[in-house]
Amino acid sequence: MLLRPVDKKSLILWIILSLLAVLAAWYLLDAEPIILGLIGVNVGTMIAMLIDKIQASHGARRLSERSLYLMTFLGGSIGMLVSIWLFRHKSRKSSFQFVVGVLVILQLALLLWLFETDVIAVLSL
Repeated sequence: MLLRPVDKKSLILWIILSLLAVLAAWYLLDAEPIILGLIGVNVGTMIAMLIDKIQASHGARRLSERSLYLMTFLGGSIGMLVSIWLFRHKSRKSSFQFVVGVLVILQLALLLWLFETDVIAVLSL
């Protein structure tokens, strides 16, 4: 079993929050669907980190780092980095920040690989 039941519930909540953020962004912005999706995922990740911060301060059951890593890996890396800085949550845990940093670098490498021809075309102008 990779995730505890509480983590499965939190990931479902994260998906719902992300979809609501996508709908709000779609209503407010005139952007490409991929941009709207990234906005939604990052807002959902920030809200999940805020919920985890509140649960930590009240001594309640928390999200596992594995589920936070999954949120980061699935596109919420900007939201995770902003949450670490803004909410000061997981800011002292260097191992968490290291894994998040590795995930961000992997995402950037994947984006560069996927859009390699577009980047080369822009740079050649």
